[in-house]
Amino acid sequence: MAKEHDPNLDPISKEPGAHPVGTGVGAAMGGVAGGAAAGAVAGPAGAVVGGVAGAIAGGMGGKEAAEALDPTAEEAYWRDRHTLEPYYESGRPFDDYAPAYRLGVEGRRDYPGSFEETEMRLADRWDTYRGRSTLDWPKARQASRAAWNRAHERLSAFETAATLSNADTVGVADDEEIIDTLNDLLESCRDGEYGFRECAEHSRSEDIKVLLHRHSGECRAAGLELQTLIRQLGGKPDEGGSVSGALHRGWVSVRATLSAYSDQAMLNECERGEDAAVARYRKALKQNLPLAIKSVVERQAQGAQRNHDQVKALRDALKASK
Repeated sequence: MAKEHDPNLDPISKEPGAHPVGTGVGAAMGGVAGGAAAGAVAGPAGAVVGGVAGAIAGGMGGKEAAEALDPTAEEAYWRDRHTLEPYYESGRPFDDYAPAYRLGVEGRRDYPGSFEETEMRLADRWDTYRGRSTLDWPKARQASRAAWNRAHERLSAFETAATLSNADTVGVADDEEIIDTLNDLLESCRDGEYGFRECAEHSRSEDIKVLLHRHSGECRAAGLELQTLIRQLGGKPDEGGSVSGALHRGWVSVRATLSAYSDQAMLNECERGEDAAVARYRKALKQNLPLAIKSVVERQAQGAQRNHDQVKALRDALKASK
């Protein structure tokens, strides 16, 4: 099994509590730290585009990014929800999956490109990395990919900002307008988190429960990413978004009757909720957002559309089976 770093020391400062993943991100971002100085003249939005890491040089800059990807927190996340994943085999202990999750997070950190481009390297590492796990690679792959996807979502806001450090901010919306737009999307993400979770809890099918719980988690991750961007712009994430609010904005219109809904009707509600989310993302993308922020919003919009399409396909398949 891979060696555990119990003290979680910062390899640069030797201070405890630093995140190994964050150090890697910070080292990469430190190279574009100068971009933040140029971006600062354009206000907080320019600073985001100019390079998030400009405020903290080199490897130390990754500490802030790593708050989105603390390895200890990632393991706790998967420990809590691994039994909800579609690849989970009943009766298997978490220790069988844990090395695969860690490998996925490290793969996102260590190698460029997509998961498919990284997979061969991860497969080669599995035999020495697995420790006592009884999973072969085809089974471990699914857990590694899930962890890779989650790590990718949580780091992309920081990496996109660094990559686009020299982006032109001329003509973009002002900071207050951008913050308002991001807070509107944050509310939509919270609606999705609560709405999907509410429907999952009332669904009769285990497969549907797993899918809806996964979409709820994806909405939560997108919301955390938006909160990071809002704070980088000097704003405060709104506290809005709740089950009751979601009901008024397109999600599960009659909550009191959910227990009487069929799974097909539940999926209809989910599709309607995601229709509202897709519409809000389309509205946001009509604004002149800084390129780094627009990239994040576009990626999240694709995720909302993908959620919508998966729910619709499942609903149609359920309807056809009757």
